[in-house]
Amino acid sequence: MYGRFAGLDIGRNDARVSLIKRGLRDVQLLQIIRTKSSEFTPESPEALNNVFREYSLPKGDVAVSISNDPISVRVIKFPFIDPKKIDQVYGFELENISTFDPREKSHAYQLVKGDTGGEALVCVFEKEEVASAIGYFNKAGIDPKIITYTPVAFGALNELVEGPRPVMLVDMGEEDLSFALFDENGIKRVRSSRKPVESFIESLCGLRGVPVEEFGFTKAELSGESGEHLKLCLSPVISEIKKTLHFFETELKEKINTILISGALSQAPGLTELFKKEFTRDVKKLFIPDLGVENSALYARSYALALYGSSFKNGYLNYRKDEFKYAGSDRELRRVFMAPGILFALLLVLLLYNTASRYFELKKEVKVLEGEIAQVVKDAFPDVKVIPKPAQFMEGEVSKQRDKLKLIRGVEGASTPLEVLRGISGSLPASMKLVVNDIKFESDTELKIQGVCDSYQEVTEIEEALSKSKIFESVTRNQTGNTVDGKTKFELSLVVKTEA
Repeated sequence: MYGRFAGLDIGRNDARVSLIKRGLRDVQLLQIIRTKSSEFTPESPEALNNVFREYSLPKGDVAVSISNDPISVRVIKFPFIDPKKIDQVYGFELENISTFDPREKSHAYQLVKGDTGGEALVCVFEKEEVASAIGYFNKAGIDPKIITYTPVAFGALNELVEGPRPVMLVDMGEEDLSFALFDENGIKRVRSSRKPVESFIESLCGLRGVPVEEFGFTKAELSGESGEHLKLCLSPVISEIKKTLHFFETELKEKINTILISGALSQAPGLTELFKKEFTRDVKKLFIPDLGVENSALYARSYALALYGSSFKNGYLNYRKDEFKYAGSDRELRRVFMAPGILFALLLVLLLYNTASRYFELKKEVKVLEGEIAQVVKDAFPDVKVIPKPAQFMEGEVSKQRDKLKLIRGVEGASTPLEVLRGISGSLPASMKLVVNDIKFESDTELKIQGVCDSYQEVTEIEEALSKSKIFESVTRNQTGNTVDGKTKFELSLVVKTEA
């Protein structure tokens, strides 16, 4: 999805937005926004609307996640990786392995590519949760195009995940833990859990004697306890990470040596070293170059949601389908192509205008030239009163004159027509009474003579005289006959000699 796209992460204390712009070749981070989420209640949706209006955020090209844990996460394996084929059958497979009726739930899947086929990570939620989320955002004037599951969205960070695979990413947010397992092909398994974070907050607030509602995930608040007290409060979180680590390693049948951490809770001082001791693994903080060191942990979720939503395609997990199908318009896509489209239209109009202008200029010039040609033709042929097409008439006359000149000029290497005529006249006796009716040049070297003389004897004399001429190679009598007045008519064929 080209253009601007927002990822929205709403926690118990803060809401974070990452606004990106996806082009044809790259992705640009435009803005990150952090605001208090305490006012984002179902009773006051206008608070969220005000944030989107204030920062001019897109209200349709948005990716969000369902806040609760899914009621079921299933892995269904297929011998193929075509998402169109999987779409047709995964519902039946889910029904066969589930204790509930999938038609009564809202479910979607993330396609995971393997060496011998594909796997569908199917995440199932109650339909009421999806409907409630859409209803809340719609009241705020927002219609998110993508509603997904947070751990799955972290798959969009595949190229940014450091360390030898497999790698487990643990995002410790304000409300839950999100786990994403990466192998060489990308995201492999996902999981989430809310209870450990709730237990951590209750334990920490109990030690401090402050209400849970007043606790925030600021770095200062997380730094207020000693290492032992913090470790004690974190025990549910550590236990959940160990359990998930064991579960993922059992699935992979391979040890996970690298753990990346992010989220508000990862700001706690000494947490990386504590986790290294607890898990005996290499533990590092997630680093996202566009966000920088300080913001990578806090905005990892919203940034991942923005990337995931803007790169959405078949095989990606989205609950905006069936009765929850997104029906809005691709405004951002139109914005991306609107400026080039308008520019192209202007260039096309300019090109058409220039072409039309040039056409009429040339048409005017043609009329002037036609008038000049007509006048020249009239001057050359004053006896012709009407000449409808002067150019064609002139071409015809020129062609006639060219043919006449060809006869006069003759052919290179042979006698000219004038020389032939002189040869005929010079070869015949001066006393012979001969009338030549027609001399026809059949080709460059052949001609026919038709004439009338007094007798057949004279025809023979004419034939002999022309045969003795140096001009003709051969003389053949074609026919002879009598005229009505008793004279003799004849036709002779002559071949003109050519130079060797």
